[in-house]
Amino acid sequence: MILRYSAEVQSALEDGRAVVAVESTILTHGLTLPRALELAVGVDEAIRARGAVPAFLAMVEGELRIGLDRGEMEWLASADGRVKLSMSDLAICSARRLSGGTTAAATAWLAARAGIRVALAGGLGGVHRDVLDTWDISGDLNALASSSVLMVCGGIKTFLDIGKSLEALETLGVPVLSYGQDRFPGYYVRESEYAAVRIDSGAEAAAIALRHWEIGMTGGLLLGVPIPAEAALPGRRIEAIIDRVLSDESGTGDGKHVTPRIIRAIERETGGETAAANRALIVAAAEVAADAAIAMAGAGR
Repeated sequence: MILRYSAEVQSALEDGRAVVAVESTILTHGLTLPRALELAVGVDEAIRARGAVPAFLAMVEGELRIGLDRGEMEWLASADGRVKLSMSDLAICSARRLSGGTTAAATAWLAARAGIRVALAGGLGGVHRDVLDTWDISGDLNALASSSVLMVCGGIKTFLDIGKSLEALETLGVPVLSYGQDRFPGYYVRESEYAAVRIDSGAEAAAIALRHWEIGMTGGLLLGVPIPAEAALPGRRIEAIIDRVLSDESGTGDGKHVTPRIIRAIERETGGETAAANRALIVAAAEVAADAAIAMAGAGR
């Protein structure tokens, strides 16, 4: 499948400079406008401020794009008929010349094929809480297991079953790392109840990822970066909100469309507080992703 690189990203890759692939569903299927665009711009600026090049991955009229400029980001954020692209959607939507945002799954897959070793997602998808009834398990897990990228994110989305998701990643052979703490991040809250391997710098994460591939592993790694303390929401409060949202029939079923509805319902329930939390956690993750990409570039990878 042909990939179209932006001139900036193409130049950075040719020169061996640090590049971070960014999922574009944060622009198309996360928060409402204008918050979604403000978030994407904040991520773009955070990666640049650390010295790396952001490469938003997306589909524009059937064409797979590796890197978007500011005007293209603004257009995609409000484009009519934009779709949410996971692995199973890419060929169909490309053939139909559609436009849309990449999930963590499609981002991992595209990044690996584009020669980008570090990817950024807001939150990883995983095993849904009602999995025994719906069998709803995100394609993010398998895609990460089969794509040679370090995926940096704010954790597994809080409204999913974090424990089952981490167990699935272990089964798939995906190392799970946690930035600056011994517990995996809880997305809107700093810590979940689940342990993970602590690392304390982007450079350390890069070193582990490079060794993972050097010894012959071909899949990806997951690095969770906790939300900054000042932006974190009280655990009990956010869990009560999630329970209310999930008890609404509009919050369950319908496969990949569940997550955007839940995110926006939680945004409404909190009066927009989760929008600020989303920005803080993704920007924090973007900074660590940039550091990891710079370390890999310094190692010639």
